[in-house]
Amino acid sequence: MRILAQPLDAAGSNRLLAGVPRRKIERMTRAAEALLADALRLSPEVRSELAAELLASLDGPADPDAEAAWAAEIERRVDAIEAGAVALEPWEDVKRRIEKDILGR
Repeated sequence: MRILAQPLDAAGSNRLLAGVPRRKIERMTRAAEALLADALRLSPEVRSELAAELLASLDGPADPDAEAAWAAEIERRVDAIEAGAVALEPWEDVKRRIEKDILGR
């Protein structure tokens, strides 16, 4: 799929969402273009929810055992914390470690 830069709009801008250049997907139908234009007029909160639903629709069917597995994992972790088997770290320490290790700050 090739993505082409779109020309400036009527306001003289080719920017879309946080400074990312506006792009046009070559094989997008007119109906899809109209839908995208309508979606971009929605509030950021609604666009976020819409994007999440669209992405979720690409995941395929949910794993029927996933919810039970997550519940068991959460229970296992809570039990380990309550038993004192794991050391908890303050959020500020974890945040600093992430910034250093992952973000290089």
